[in-house]
Amino acid sequence: MIDVRKIFFACALSWAFLPSYCQKFSIGVKAGPLINWGSFGDKDDKAEYSHKIKPGFYAAGLLFFPLKNKYSFQTEFGFSQRGRKITFNEDSWENNAVYYFADASMMLRRSFPLNLGPNIPSQWFVNLGPRVSYWISGKGKVDAGGSYNYTVVFTEMPQEVSEPDFDKMYMRDVNRWLFGIDVGVGFNAPLKQNRKLSTELRFTSGHTFLGTKTSATNRTLGFSDNLRANEKILTLTVAYTIDLNVQESRKGKSTKDREVKRKK
Repeated sequence: MIDVRKIFFACALSWAFLPSYCQKFSIGVKAGPLINWGSFGDKDDKAEYSHKIKPGFYAAGLLFFPLKNKYSFQTEFGFSQRGRKITFNEDSWENNAVYYFADASMMLRRSFPLNLGPNIPSQWFVNLGPRVSYWISGKGKVDAGGSYNYTVVFTEMPQEVSEPDFDKMYMRDVNRWLFGIDVGVGFNAPLKQNRKLSTELRFTSGHTFLGTKTSATNRTLGFSDNLRANEKILTLTVAYTIDLNVQESRKGKSTKDREVKRKK
């Protein structure tokens, strides 16, 4: 099995040592909807639980560095709303959960020419790279003869409580750091003044289980939710980027300085 953590740390090291003389880069923002679903680690669990598609969204800031031979390096830091929607007890119970994550990814991109029309040169591209998410918080609702809203609490369920805690889903032995692989395809549309719009369809294959078979427990309802599953995510985003050239901006400043000196 691919060790995604090693790939991510290798990419992080490469990013940290990007040549300081890189004069051209792009900055931007991106956002868009996503759908995700889960994949259980055991065949028996797949028969007992049914995963359904869960909608969400993703937003991030990005940095983009052009390399040689149509390659480039892109890193993103963002936020996503994901979750899981599963049924169990012969599909009579449903757990509809919403989770919030901080996300980071590093992508190696290969671009290819694309002609959108007369005198409108563009590019289409493919991306590949590691992704890491940190599980911030969550909430949800259990339908089990009635509807019960809850908040995710990352702690062991206490033996005794002073008041009813039906509104808490206790999480223990969970993996709050989740690793995966991103694969994407998209295209760029040029705008004026070194601006671009990019559209990308990206698939994320999670390689880390959310937890164990008994990680999520609700005392009042008396059940443990099975978190021995990883995520599969499909995201469609639109990005707005600005191309910058430090060398050209320095030339512009030096030219202005010379003009000021001549006037003096």
